[in-house]
Amino acid sequence: MTRDEVHAFLLRRIRAWEEEDLEAIIADYAPDIVHTSPGGRRVGVATMRETNARYLAEYTAFTAELTRLIVDGDQGAIEWTWSETRRADGRRRSVDDAIIFVLRDWKIVSWREYFDTAAFV
Repeated sequence: MTRDEVHAFLLRRIRAWEEEDLEAIIADYAPDIVHTSPGGRRVGVATMRETNARYLAEYTAFTAELTRLIVDGDQGAIEWTWSETRRADGRRRSVDDAIIFVLRDWKIVSWREYFDTAAFV
């Protein structure tokens, strides 16, 4: 996997979130995906579908500004600024997010996020 290929993959993921396209978001997950964030640990594509569907129902107007990408074989790290708007009250919020990921056959096997939860109050 080249840096340019991974960059294009991540831009496609950002676009899927911006378009609120649940099927495109889910398509990038391996069946055994492990997603870890300050909000907890989720395992399996069915769990990710349910979690992401709830998230899309609660938030909209997603953007992610990719500011750093490191690629080492099938794994890497990114930093991006993630922004979203809560549907209930229109409140916009943003957070700087660091992510360590592992890809297998262009599917996300592991996605571990690190961000300050105070930004999402």
